[in-house]
Amino acid sequence: MLVSRARARLVAALAAVLAVSAVGVASAQVGPPVRLAPGASIPPAAAADQPPPRASQDVTVDQLPPPNVDAQGVLGPADRPLPADLWQGTSLDEVEALMPKIRPATSAALQDLAYRLLASPATPPDAGNAPAGALLAYRAERLTALGHPDAALGLLQSIPSPGEDVSRAVVDLGFLSGDTRTACATAHARDPAWQNPFWDQANVTCLALDGKADDAQLGLDMLREAKVKDDGFSALVLKAVGIDAKLPDSLPTPTTMSLVLLQKAGQPLPKRALDAPPAIQRAVALGDGFPPDQRLAAAEKAAAYGAISPERLAEMYLATDLNDDERQTPLTRAKAAGGAHGRAILFRAAHDAGQLVAKGNFLVSFLSDSKSELFPALLRAAGPMLVEVPATEDLKSVAPDFARALYALDQPRQAAAWLEVATPEAQAALLPLAHVVDDASAPAWPNQSVTDLAGGRKDAAATRRATAAAQLLTAEGVILPDQMLLPLADDGPATPTSGPGAQLATAAMSNHLGITLLALFATVGDQGIGAQPVLAAEAVAALRQVGLADDAHRLAIDIAIAEGI
Repeated sequence: MLVSRARARLVAALAAVLAVSAVGVASAQVGPPVRLAPGASIPPAAAADQPPPRASQDVTVDQLPPPNVDAQGVLGPADRPLPADLWQGTSLDEVEALMPKIRPATSAALQDLAYRLLASPATPPDAGNAPAGALLAYRAERLTALGHPDAALGLLQSIPSPGEDVSRAVVDLGFLSGDTRTACATAHARDPAWQNPFWDQANVTCLALDGKADDAQLGLDMLREAKVKDDGFSALVLKAVGIDAKLPDSLPTPTTMSLVLLQKAGQPLPKRALDAPPAIQRAVALGDGFPPDQRLAAAEKAAAYGAISPERLAEMYLATDLNDDERQTPLTRAKAAGGAHGRAILFRAAHDAGQLVAKGNFLVSFLSDSKSELFPALLRAAGPMLVEVPATEDLKSVAPDFARALYALDQPRQAAAWLEVATPEAQAALLPLAHVVDDASAPAWPNQSVTDLAGGRKDAAATRRATAAAQLLTAEGVILPDQMLLPLADDGPATPTSGPGAQLATAAMSNHLGITLLALFATVGDQGIGAQPVLAAEAVAALRQVGLADDAHRLAIDIAIAEGI
């Protein structure tokens, strides 16, 4: 997979090359490149404490330290970057151990925190004997894994005098992010000493993208003569220049070149590659040459993990071609179509509906699967339309759905109007969520336990929901009446804090932002915000402790929705 290859290249080779280029000696190096693994020492010829060159007696020379590549970022002041001292109190060893724990997530709050952590310019942590550039390499690899190859490319383009490994990564990320101009310019300008077949394949790809069929075929002939392994790359090139060829069942290597060639040829992604990481889903969603239905399905998955915005997903829903039957009987046709196309039918129907009651019913159908990994992204895509529909008795049956959706969008005023329309039973069930979102404006607590509000003892999941609600409300500073919590005392002790959870609490108490965020991602781990309620609530409390109250609030809402509160 691309992500695993990118990690090996970016974290090992990139860190080594950056260590040399950061001190300005890459172009002056004699002999083969010096390769360093993370943690290795810089060769004496490139040491940062090397004595400065002697200046002429008639000239005064100010020796400025080389720019620190690890401090680079792609976020400007208007992009809400994290503070420049975010890595204070953090070592590179801690970063190396915990940064791989930052994984794709469906929580918008976690997506935003991860992106800002990796993309913000900041003073790097203590690197010990590690080569300069190690932190940038880790960040670029994780940005790619999370579906932001454009941001990773921006980081790499800040490197002065890049060597072969960095330049290869730039080509890969250029193709993956849709910046073929940068990819091809880098390939064309490669050092003639770089003899890896990758460079010849990149140039052939660029020739095919430019429509230069004869030159591309000549390049393929040269690759065959050099006995370069071909697992379908040649067929993709031929198809891209209009020559019939049998396409492979899976994406050939190099993967990023295969993607742009498929797009140029107007061919679908192979079925074996459909379960791809967010970066590839993003490339397919934004690639004009892929089939529309495949682009839409990829857009949903990319939006679910934050690789494209919900606004872009909404645009793609509205751009989907629908036939007359699908426009005239959307509920029936959406059920028959299913999947992304079915949701596009419902989204368009809600968008075009002249009657608010009809719009409301279409939106509820569009958001019917609240347990799907797509739900948070679908909710945000439909957000502007949800706000448009006023609470009315005509939609009383779906009032709880609207209230919960609007609370999930952090719209407590609009949600409260729907809460008033809902039945008393529905109102009671939504009270914990209402207080998580906005305790000040939420209705008063009834004379019921939090377990009863969560569904009662007959509901097997009620205790977990009640525990999650109580923990989140406490983390948000909401004081619950003692009698509401009494039933939870009989349900056994909470899971003790251990491992990353203990590190999270310690880092937050020390007000060390970078390691707090890394420990947070390690704490939620593989389960994401579906982790145990105690740990999820600790993550919310930790964010508040390090000054990220808005992020804590958004994460608390995401956790509440994921827990079914």
